[in-house]
Amino acid sequence: MCLNHGPLLLVVISQLMHPGKYVFSIILFLAVALANAQGPTYHSDIKPLIERHCISCHQEGEVGAMPLTNYEEVAAYGKMIEYVTSTRLMPPWYADPSYRHFKNERVLSEEEIKTIKDWVANDMKEGAMPYGLVISKTAKVTVIPRPADLVIPMKESFEQFGVYMDQYQVFILKPNLDKDVWIEGIEFVPGNKKIVRHASISLAREGSFDSLDRWDPRYGYFSFGGVGLTTDQPFWYTWSPQQEATFYYNGTGKFLPKGSELIVHVHYGPTGKPLKDSSEIRLHIAQEKITHPVVTAPLLNPYNLTNDSLFVGPDTKKIFHSSYTLPYAIRLMSITPQANLINRTWEIFAKRPDSPEPVRLLKIKDWNINWKQTYHLQEPLELPAGTIINALALYDNTLDNLCNPSDKPIAIRPGAHLFNELFLVHFEFTTPDSTNALMQLDAPVTVSDSQLDVSFNSDKKTSYRIQLNEATSDKVLVDNVFKSVKGYNEYSIPISGLPLGNYIMTILDDKGKVLSRQMFVKMGKGGI
Repeated sequence: MCLNHGPLLLVVISQLMHPGKYVFSIILFLAVALANAQGPTYHSDIKPLIERHCISCHQEGEVGAMPLTNYEEVAAYGKMIEYVTSTRLMPPWYADPSYRHFKNERVLSEEEIKTIKDWVANDMKEGAMPYGLVISKTAKVTVIPRPADLVIPMKESFEQFGVYMDQYQVFILKPNLDKDVWIEGIEFVPGNKKIVRHASISLAREGSFDSLDRWDPRYGYFSFGGVGLTTDQPFWYTWSPQQEATFYYNGTGKFLPKGSELIVHVHYGPTGKPLKDSSEIRLHIAQEKITHPVVTAPLLNPYNLTNDSLFVGPDTKKIFHSSYTLPYAIRLMSITPQANLINRTWEIFAKRPDSPEPVRLLKIKDWNINWKQTYHLQEPLELPAGTIINALALYDNTLDNLCNPSDKPIAIRPGAHLFNELFLVHFEFTTPDSTNALMQLDAPVTVSDSQLDVSFNSDKKTSYRIQLNEATSDKVLVDNVFKSVKGYNEYSIPISGLPLGNYIMTILDDKGKVLSRQMFVKMGKGGI
């Protein structure tokens, strides 16, 4: 671009001859105009982008493969940065920003991508460092209200065995609680940020995963697409790089029953040399009464597919549809899709009973299991009773899919292993109706056994009625009445005759008042 500076210089000379308050502003404007004329520079244009989107991972001790903390480092990888940003390989974000925005979104705008491209094309000029106070945006600061009440470390360090490939290992961590607690804050602290790429924490009853732990001679056990068995509370908490500690406010929190174990599924990324990790979990116990429990449930799963069972033959591309009707209102907080290698796309949306327009929730155009994560809504979304949640997912079992685990496609069936597939969407939510929290239940969200174990505290001796309903109708499948004692109560509901799928559990008092309703899913033992 050619810039004619003549008139502007005359104005500056005139103002210098007659000093005034505008002199400095005009000179500064001239400097900016001259800088813009020479194209983007590192200090004025590129450094702010790197600090916002890249440096939290690309610095010493973090997961990024190369540091990008100064001009020399960024310029050395300038052409690579242009390529990975223009193709949107980096920053790693697979949700479609035109469909819905998220709190943890990492997306470069088209203008920002063009700025990087222009900078590389113009010889990656460093430019002058800006004058005045420079506020760095290298990291977000999380204010921890107080030290953690419970710190649960891995009992030993784990050394990754596949240094040139992604690796998935499950660890059983024991909180050793002697009473039920509510959790208002959760921190996953990676022991080695260079290799820890993702972690999910689920809850299970003590000892229920010991057989899998004994199977692998190393610390923890290997598991690819899931943790190997059905957990009581899947995806109780998830973590990915750049994520801050999570705190729940305004009477919300997560329930951690006594006798629970934390089943921690860690994804380790490749580094080229063996490294060790020793991560830990920090929990903050709620100081005030929790009135709205935060629950994560796989409401969309293989049991409510509408068009077929989850099976993809060789050399086949297939779209599956799943739907679920909410039996009561929820306040949706986050969404976590889960699939394996032949899945390619997701579209998740809702149809409210009071509006013909669909509510866009999440769209992924290019699923990548190595960058799976939880998508946190910018604000909790109110969905009334009767809302139908839908998911469409494309599975490509052909050689067009470069992620296909077999170079000669074979039939893919449900399962969590390498040559299996998953169709699961976990929703994190609270219930705005406080009657759902009057009774603090210890009841699994998923169950694979022949009985559903429920425990709770009662303030009096009375009769309670427990009912199980189909998820899509008011049909009562189980209706049991039992006498409670004052204090801690345990009760088992037989469910061996129920097929796999979604259900509603309702607890009523002796006058028929609904004390609590909870959605749960009866699943196969392998978690599918």
